Amino acid sequence: MKTTLSKKRLQQHFQYSWWMYALSLILCIFLWDIVYTVTEPRTPENEKLEVYLYAYGDSERAQQYLDVLREGQLEDVKEMTAVYVMPDDSSGPMVLSTRIMAGEGDLFLLPRDTFQSYASQGLFVALDEIEGIEETVENLGINAERGWRKNQDSGERHLYGIPVASIPELAAWSYASDMYLSVRVYNGNDENAIKLFRLLIEDTTDIPDSV
Repeated sequence: MKTTLSKKRLQQHFQYSWWMYALSLILCIFLWDIVYTVTEPRTPENEKLEVYLYAYGDSERAQQYLDVLREGQLEDVKEMTAVYVMPDDSSGPMVLSTRIMAGEGDLFLLPRDTFQSYASQGLFVALDEIEGIEETVENLGINAERGWRKNQDSGERHLYGIPVASIPELAAWSYASDMYLSVRVYNGNDENAIKLFRLLIEDTTDIPDSV
């Protein structure tokens, strides 16, 4: 027997079955998001750099400076980003720890206590083993004594970070004092990460007024 589709039947159908259409729409959006995420072109690890800052600060200024460096002195780096992690007591430490353990970030600008904690775990590059770094730091007149930490595993002392209080540009990126700049180990882009580190501590690049 043929059923006639009336306006009343149609209304009843949508009244009792609307949730199926809503669910279908949500599933479609979810699947599209997955497809887009998987197929979206991504910058290779060796062509990008991320500077993580565990502080409140001037993110616009930091990003402008990084853009100028990339365009003028790191042209083989396709993407360079300043990423701020808010140091609130409730979730800040967990977010930062998760990002580091997930292998995110190449350079880190951290408060002294946070820096010293991670440095003692061997999570940062031993800068004293990089040719010319100690000499550069000395020539710049930077007192890096507190950047030396003892590795808990090896028992060896290394220079894991540089205080940025005497580096005007880096000091202006955060509202906190006593911050330290470090390079994460196994960052996937060692050569460019160290090059960026040198450029940042030398602080010889000016941001044009037009930027």
